[in-house]
Amino acid sequence: MTYRFYCNSDLTGTDQASLVTNSLDECVTLCDSLNWTENRRDVGSVWNEKEQQCPLSAELAAQAYGNRMLNFIQIVTIPTADTRGNCFLLHFDNKRYVFGNISEGTQRAFVQRSIGIQKVEDVFLTGVVNWQNAGGLLGVILTIADTLAGKVENLRANLEEKKKRGVKVHSNDAESNDAESNLNATPRLRIHGGKNMAQLLATARRFVFRKGLPLTAHEIRDDPRPAKQQSSEPDWQDVNIRVWYMPIQSAAAPSNNPRKRSLEEFIGDSDVDGQHEPLSDKEGDLKLVKTILNMMFDSGWKMDALHETTLHQVKLPAKIFVRDKNGHIQVYKGPMPEDGEEVADIPVLTREPWPGATVQSLPRTEPSNQSMCYIVKNHDRRGKFNVKAAEEYGVPKINFKNLTRGEKVEGKDGMVVTPEMVLGETVPGSGFAIINLPDSSYIDPLVYRTEWSDDNIMKGVYVIFWQLGRGVGNEPRLQEFMQKMSKVKHIVSSVDACPNRISLESVAAQAFKLRCIDPDRFHLPTYNNRLSISNTPIADISYTPSVYEGGKVGKMVQFSPYYLHQDDKVVPFPDIEKMVRESQGLNNQVLEMAVQARAKVSDPEFLAKIEKVESDIPNRDAEVITLGTGSALPSKYRNVSATLVCVPGYGNYLFDCGENTLGQLSRVFGDGLPEILRDLKCIWISHLHADHHLGTASVIRAWHEETSKSNPSAKLFIASHHNMIEWLREYADIENYGFDRLVATPVIHIKNNSMGQICQPRVFSEDETAMFGLERIDSCFVQHCFGALATVFTFPSGFKIAYSGDCRPSEDFVEIGKGATLLIHESTFEDELLGDAIAKKHSTMSEAIDVGRRMGARRILLTHFSQRYQKIPTMEENFEIRPDAKDDEKAQLDEVILVAFDYMRVKLGDFRKAQAFLPALQKLFEEVETDELEIDE
Repeated sequence: MTYRFYCNSDLTGTDQASLVTNSLDECVTLCDSLNWTENRRDVGSVWNEKEQQCPLSAELAAQAYGNRMLNFIQIVTIPTADTRGNCFLLHFDNKRYVFGNISEGTQRAFVQRSIGIQKVEDVFLTGVVNWQNAGGLLGVILTIADTLAGKVENLRANLEEKKKRGVKVHSNDAESNDAESNLNATPRLRIHGGKNMAQLLATARRFVFRKGLPLTAHEIRDDPRPAKQQSSEPDWQDVNIRVWYMPIQSAAAPSNNPRKRSLEEFIGDSDVDGQHEPLSDKEGDLKLVKTILNMMFDSGWKMDALHETTLHQVKLPAKIFVRDKNGHIQVYKGPMPEDGEEVADIPVLTREPWPGATVQSLPRTEPSNQSMCYIVKNHDRRGKFNVKAAEEYGVPKINFKNLTRGEKVEGKDGMVVTPEMVLGETVPGSGFAIINLPDSSYIDPLVYRTEWSDDNIMKGVYVIFWQLGRGVGNEPRLQEFMQKMSKVKHIVSSVDACPNRISLESVAAQAFKLRCIDPDRFHLPTYNNRLSISNTPIADISYTPSVYEGGKVGKMVQFSPYYLHQDDKVVPFPDIEKMVRESQGLNNQVLEMAVQARAKVSDPEFLAKIEKVESDIPNRDAEVITLGTGSALPSKYRNVSATLVCVPGYGNYLFDCGENTLGQLSRVFGDGLPEILRDLKCIWISHLHADHHLGTASVIRAWHEETSKSNPSAKLFIASHHNMIEWLREYADIENYGFDRLVATPVIHIKNNSMGQICQPRVFSEDETAMFGLERIDSCFVQHCFGALATVFTFPSGFKIAYSGDCRPSEDFVEIGKGATLLIHESTFEDELLGDAIAKKHSTMSEAIDVGRRMGARRILLTHFSQRYQKIPTMEENFEIRPDAKDDEKAQLDEVILVAFDYMRVKLGDFRKAQAFLPALQKLFEEVETDELEIDE
């Protein structure tokens, strides 16, 4: 393990501007002796997973004592439409920690704030485990996993490049040695949280899989400091911080009797061998869940590994291989046992599914009423090392580090020199508390906790960050507690105290530019700097001003090397117009092209042609709202997949529901969101990749809460692969979000199907059509991932919406989509990246358009773009449609293609108007592409 220490060379009087040392203590000692400035960067790992339990090993304790790194906490998110929770980043030079609500939109906020999370190894989840507080956790975990994997790949590539160039790696080459040690070191991730946290993660076993990232779920089910067992020892610590868990149980929560279950039922006889003490129900269930988590993140499974079995033993669906006469492996194309024929049970090869997906069901659980809170402090730090005193006592320089580690050494004439003789006064550890109170029933259990009266715990706690439910901050009991703790700074972030500000400035600035070009299709996201997301006037919150301050994005509190509130880091309310003026792209040429387009679409002759050509198109007043148009991960400019289609007279239909779709709906509709939710009839989820469905639970819950007041008998139709339906059911054990009001319908594949991968259509009865507005749903499996589906929604009026999800071009999709009114197709890659599209099982822009043409779709909307580019195709108009033209010919002559952007709203009858603005949009993104968009990568 090595450390590189940097300074200004003029401070040393030499040409040396950095030193590589073998330990942190040696690094600090040299710094003190040379009077170098403190600007240290850790290039090694100081954490050993085997030492994670308290107390710290002697080595780590010594490192902690000598730790003099910069340490601060920063507010990353406050409750807004984009980020429903309150999240913090705790910074040390060698490591980062995430605390708070990991709500949907959290990872996008990190991107917007340009805050890297590659050094995060511990996440501390606050509050009750539910989707509002933890809906972004899976996305954050995947991002950290992929970031760490990318980091390892880069290190490996750099070392390989050195070897190719013939550069020898010497033992004293610190940089290369560090790179090799980092390659050998396994990155780890620990998630700390309350009851059901591990269960929530395990529900994702069918669609979350990463190798080489051991994930540990520290689930706190029991209070570590019950009233009769007081202890000041921290519940968890590492080289940087000490953490005290404070699980707060609602005073209104009923006591729950443990459910009797059999451990063997879940984990088999091999795990109960009589060698160990029998586990309780809860312990056994938790053990199973943690085993599943290990399968999800640290298994030895290999995608290309084949195992031998027999044809009758194969679990479908699965790809089957056989060996030919020469022993070569080829795909099996013969009959299957379920085909009704007598088939020999021949030897075959097949791929093993990833281990987590083989677990059919989880142990049952129930919603938790436990809210997790934390007290966090850094370690006591040694005072400044007095080099002069050490020299006077005759201590050899080689022993300086022993003194900084708290050890005695021998000086001149055999004198015993103690650390107290050469070190300044020890600096006590300092820190903060994060308290989450969902409602007033949690106040008394909080204020009567023993930690508040324990000086060993509370000494050095300078700040309490409060995460409060609606109305909790106005409770007299809580205000009295704040007054009693008046020496501590109270910072409150609550749903009724924080303004519903714009949290994602980049996409808002882009929306402003688009609105300047085409104001009928593009609108600014709804926000209000004077109202909260609860529509509460911020000025009406009656906290005690002398004690409380409101949480603000960017607010930073520094604890080391000294305590300091840095309000200059607060992110001000964005001035969108100013941001646009200072950016490139919206120049006079673009604006002039927009003026020309507006003149064109208001021309009576142009409008008359549209009416004539589109007279046979049903539901021209249907509106398409593209909520998320990016692929894979949320970026500054595009959220992940979600498209809403509002069909007057029938209802609203949501195609895919990526993370924070509810936030996007809130930004688009503002106060009109309740009406949109009341009229929501169906959600279609195309496949189980995280960017397509992680927003589903929160949208269902919002629908459930809204319709429970207005129409309790209403139902919501959910259609998807059966694994998605099963995920919704399993998650219902964790939170009552409205699952019992769903009509959850898995897509059924037709056996003995001569039509390829086309599925059994879902035909609606007359009563169902009256409830959901649909006549039928057709679907087919497509080439992308296991269970990926494309669909066609048909309405009684003849209006047909074809939606591709993610896929390569599909003949089956073309077949079921014949005569579609509207095709919404993924267009992940540019045409020149066809190889990437094939490898990643996506479509290029030209391929998507070709599907629409073969389908005979009248309108085509391209979406799901790679976050690396935003290109707009150039299209030609054609109004010349012969009266005798057949449907497929009419579609070719009346083809209109649009490109989707977040927050875009376009009616079916306005596609031609929107198309008139494409040249101006193309010019706009020609200007910004090399400026803003590449920076986003």
